[in-house]
Amino acid sequence: MGMSQQDVAKLLGVQQAAVSNQLNGRPFGKNSASKWNQAFGFRINWLLTGEGPMFDTDCNIEEFTSYEGHPELNHEEDIPVIPARLFRAPEINIYEYVKNSGTVDRLPPVPHFQKHDLFATCPGDAMAPRICRGYLLALRRMPKDSIIINGEIYAVDTISHGMFIRKLVDNGDSLSFIAENQQDFPDFELPHSDVINIFRVVGVLIENI
Repeated sequence: MGMSQQDVAKLLGVQQAAVSNQLNGRPFGKNSASKWNQAFGFRINWLLTGEGPMFDTDCNIEEFTSYEGHPELNHEEDIPVIPARLFRAPEINIYEYVKNSGTVDRLPPVPHFQKHDLFATCPGDAMAPRICRGYLLALRRMPKDSIIINGEIYAVDTISHGMFIRKLVDNGDSLSFIAENQQDFPDFELPHSDVINIFRVVGVLIENI
């Protein structure tokens, strides 16, 4: 949502240290889960157990289209959506294809997210439980020479294997692609020269919006 930990702490009425601890894995109690539920819509059971849907209700984009006052947001045009069939399509420049295609679906920008260039329909469950099949991801295109924040989730368009959504680790001359679901999606490495585009995941919409 583009909020700092201080912003979140102020909204929840707690100390920043409490927010930091929970974002780094400290278990939620019923009181803290209730506060996060009221502030952001996360389901209390999901916060306590990690099971079931993440949100109380499906996201409704129409709620957000009139939002104003955030300097980073898109308001000029609808955002193109990468269809799931374009994942694993080698040697396709996803960004150029989608930006120049008149046939892709488009959705309004979502003001809760940082500025984003594309939506992507997640094709699989490699990043479960945070990102699952059918979720829509808001992607912000990054220059190829941008600093990778190790362990953050990115969508990477590659020459040899198409597009992947993974946690990235920058090894200097190569990138390690790390899935949450390691049983079904083992880690692998690709050289920087294999990368066409890198997108940072700046927002997630659950399925059936």
